[in-house]
Amino acid sequence: MPTHPNGSYADATPGSAIYVDTENLRESDHAQTVVSRVVANWPADPDRPPLSSLSLYVRADKAELWQLWAETEFPALRVRVRGVQHFSNHRAKNSADLAITADAVADLITGQAGAVAVVSNDSDFGALFVKVRELAAEADVTDIPFLWITAPDAGALSAEIEQFIPGRYRWDLSDALAAPAPSSPQPTVSASPPPKGLPEATRPALAPAAAASAVSDEAVAEELLQRLPLGRFRASDAQQVISRRWPEHPAAGDASRFGQFLVNRIWPLLRDRGVTMPRTSSPRTYEILPPAGDAAPKQSTKREPRASSHPPKLAQEATLPQLAAAVAAGIADDMFKASDAQYALKGAQFEHPAASYTATQFGTWFAKQLWPIMEQHGVTIAKEKPRRYEMTPDARHKLMSLP
Repeated sequence: MPTHPNGSYADATPGSAIYVDTENLRESDHAQTVVSRVVANWPADPDRPPLSSLSLYVRADKAELWQLWAETEFPALRVRVRGVQHFSNHRAKNSADLAITADAVADLITGQAGAVAVVSNDSDFGALFVKVRELAAEADVTDIPFLWITAPDAGALSAEIEQFIPGRYRWDLSDALAAPAPSSPQPTVSASPPPKGLPEATRPALAPAAAASAVSDEAVAEELLQRLPLGRFRASDAQQVISRRWPEHPAAGDASRFGQFLVNRIWPLLRDRGVTMPRTSSPRTYEILPPAGDAAPKQSTKREPRASSHPPKLAQEATLPQLAAAVAAGIADDMFKASDAQYALKGAQFEHPAASYTATQFGTWFAKQLWPIMEQHGVTIAKEKPRRYEMTPDARHKLMSLP
């Protein structure tokens, strides 16, 4: 690929650059998880340059926060955060797409990037793929330096991606997101100056934190099972437990950092012990059910799980209205998405074929089968992309009254 005109990048092979429109990835915690898994699981392909830079396109009023997070999480990568002004959803989306396209082409031409990786589920970057292919042809590069990264539950996957983009230029994150997060991801990155060592005088003060960081994830999971009462809890509840037990733990004093620590490292261990996640969007909600609670001694402040988290079991041949009623009973929040409906369906009728569908398959089934019934009884669409539904208490009551 072309190098920088002044030759500053000519002496080393430029690495791969990731471009992420965070608004395409639901809530900020989901976007952070996707970015972290991309970096941690970057393909070890000899024909694909190692990672060198990360560009994030975020709401303008959140740019500083994203910059702080990205620089802290990925110190070995060159980080760029662009704030996108929101005058309307449509214009903001176009602004982010244009900024990504302009930056990616400029980075390739100037040699700051040797390959482009875009995280998106829609076909907005088809023109960018074509342009990168043209640049590769001009540089006599046979393999197009482009990777299209798609994430499950981040909006419908564009048919054009699957139909026209060859498989070797696509990466589906389903497996990477389903697997437990590595405790300390070590991505292969381009050379970067190491951080300077701390002065000797400051090092003794770090001893308590270093000792707390040695606490195993297994110990944290067991502490939560012992101290949290039965029922639902959030990251803030778990953080209070860990802050009291290990006040110097690296994740104890920062809510955002602890939320990521909980979902990426502790949640897989809790899930193995029977803990569930009724709400997967922000703010996430976890639930300790009796089987998980019995695995460790509990405090006397036990509480019973909410009734709405356990929809009634249905007969094998339940009708669609009965399924809609059970889903309405099993959804805990007024705002929900198709994956919440699938979780509720699993609780009501685990044997139903739709309970084991993929996210895309269930979304299609829900839209054709259950959504018309729910719409008739007052459920509305609160957001189109990614789609969110809203169920008022009145609509919930009507649905739960269905025969």
